Amino acid sequence: MHTKSQVALEFLATYAWAFVVVATAVGALYYFGIFDFSNYLPQKCTFPSQFKCLGFSLSPSEVKVRLANNLGEDIRVTSLLITNDANPPISCTPPAAFDWTASTDKDITFTSCTGGAYIPGERADVRIMISYYAVNTPSQQTHLINGKVNGRVTSS
Repeated sequence: MHTKSQVALEFLATYAWAFVVVATAVGALYYFGIFDFSNYLPQKCTFPSQFKCLGFSLSPSEVKVRLANNLGEDIRVTSLLITNDANPPISCTPPAAFDWTASTDKDITFTSCTGGAYIPGERADVRIMISYYAVNTPSQQTHLINGKVNGRVTSS
């Protein structure tokens, strides 16, 4: 009877060592960032169809977005705002109001960005609000559109 218990104990000890080795391997993979799935998420820029996002860049002190005016008419952008869900939210200096010709591209740059968990090397999720009106419309009714940029802040 004593031999059976020794065999059972050796069997359990062997599996315990195997479990320790697997746990150590998983811990090492986690430590080196293999399980950080934000590294594998795509960077994206989403705006309504009236303003197609052609590209963007997130650097430590500025946010640049290249948009195409697909409205089919000239507009006047009256205000731009950038924010996110961090506490405190991101704060940037928006560009001044400008006229935008139909079917053209425009680089919009927010400068002097601070706060908002906007850290180089980390992912950032920012929302951009654009207020505009059509130049040739008599009432010049103001419209507001919202866009979203999600990507990694470059280190320089």
